[in-house]
Formats: sequence, structure tokens, C-alpha cells
Amino acid sequence: MTFATTINVVLILLCVSVLVQSARMSRRLRTLRDTQLAEGVAQIEKATGQARAVLGDLKRVLSTDGQAQATAIAAAEEIRDELTLMVGIGNAVADRIMDAAAQTPKVEEKAPKKRAVRKPRTTKPKAAPKSTDAEQVVAGILEAEKTAAAPTRTRSRRKVAVPAAINDASGVVRDIATARASRESAVA
Repeated sequence: MTFATTINVVLILLCVSVLVQSARMSRRLRTLRDTQLAEGVAQIEKATGQARAVLGDLKRVLSTDGQAQATAIAAAEEIRDELTLMVGIGNAVADRIMDAAAQTPKVEEKAPKKRAVRKPRTTKPKAAPKSTDAEQVVAGILEAEKTAAAPTRTRSRRKVAVPAAINDASGVVRDIATARASRESAVA
């Protein structure tokens, strides 16, 4: 046996082993394609169906809950604006009251001390049947206007005028309260 023959025999053996391995691999690929590919496609289809169902539910929830939340936010913003206005008015009235209180001792010190100052009589307000907070605020402002507008006796016997801004502020509060009451009655 020559060297060339030996190499040819080795090459033949190697070619036969490659053919055997190719046949085995072809069989395995065929079984893989038939079984696992079909299962993989079925699983992907199932996952796609579940995703569509979840997206449909999410769309439905966002369309109903989103509108409800937007309505609630709009109502809250209106109330916030009303409260901001009321707080501003209250602060302005409080500043004016503090200024008037700071000036009042100066007036009393200048007046001669003849007799003690009598406290004005206060009557108990009648209990209103289940009023809202806004109505209570308006009633309190109206009561304050009545007591401020009523002439009181002071040592100097000088009448104290009610600032026009308090009347304006109470008018604004009254308008807000009536607008809110009309809105609540329309909703009910």
C-alpha cells in the first residue's frame, strides 16, 4: 500500500462519517421544525391574544376613569380659586381690622376718662337649618356688618365708619356663595 492509497482510504472514511452526521442532523432538524416550531408559534399567538385583551381593558378603563378624574380636577380647581379669593379677602379684612385696632388705643388715650365703656348687647343668632360652610361665612360677615354699622358709644362719642372695602368684600363673598349654592342645586 502506497502513501496515496492510504490517504484515499482515510478520505473515504471521513466522507462516510460526514454523510452519517448529515443524515442525523437532517432528521433532528425535521423533528425540531415539526414539533417545537409549531409550539413556539402557538405560544406567541396565545401571548398576542392576552396582550390584546389587556390593551382593550386598559383603553376602556382610561376612557371612563380619565374623564371622571378630569371632571374631579376641574371641580377642585374651581374650589381652589374660590378659596384663594376668600382667603385674600379675609387677609385684607384682617389687615384693616389690625390697622383699626392699632389706631383705637390712641383715640381712647386722648379722650377724657369719665365712665366705663358699655359692651354692646349681642343677640344669639337663630340656628339655621343645615347650612353650608359658605352660607355660614356669609352669615358671619353680614352679622359683622350689622354690628360694625350700628352706632356704638365710645369715650370720644365719635362714630366709626365701616370701610367700603369690607362692604365690597362681603358682596364678593355673597356672590360666590350664591353662585356655589345655585351650582349645587343644579347638580342635585
